[in-house]
Amino acid sequence: TPRYGGSGLGLSICQELVDLMGGRIEVESRLGEGTRFSIRLPLTEVAPRAPGETTPARRFDDRPRSPTRASGDTDARAHVLVVEDDATIAAVVVGMLESAGHRCTHAAHGLAALAALEDPGIDLALVDLDLPGIDGLQLARLLRDREGEGRHLPLIAITARATGDEEEQARAAGMDGFLRKPLSSSALERAMAPWLRERAGSNG
Repeated sequence: TPRYGGSGLGLSICQELVDLMGGRIEVESRLGEGTRFSIRLPLTEVAPRAPGETTPARRFDDRPRSPTRASGDTDARAHVLVVEDDATIAAVVVGMLESAGHRCTHAAHGLAALAALEDPGIDLALVDLDLPGIDGLQLARLLRDREGEGRHLPLIAITARATGDEEEQARAAGMDGFLRKPLSSSALERAMAPWLRERAGSNG
């Protein structure tokens, strides 16, 4: 049996990050010796500075911003709550959503999610099933129980589980959609699309 266990998502997360940067992962494995993973990224070669030349200091606030959609596509943007306890996975998901023009709020556990959802401006929530304390299924039930008349927050379950009945459990708890990790930008957009169209229609 393996000495150390985990969700097996580390390499998948690396692949997502490398794909976002237009690179690739190379693998070299030798029996009895181990495996080496190499990451290659397309970086621009920096020309050497002339003697005495200095580079102006760059403020942190000058860093590149996430790309946004065209102004005519405003209704397609959403304020998404990402409920995920793994900081690395959360950062990847938030990065993909922000690159698509969405605004994100991150909650690391169920109680933080409940507090964040006091904001009526949140349009949709991505909820990990395996949260500490209140898990994703319990959180969905709590949210559905406390929703008022005419209010329905779209909930999309995300999970690394692979036992087979997770989607059935999630929908029974009140989830509207279901995604398995590792996630991709296209999978997120497909899962969110029906609810974004509905939101755009109601705003129109």
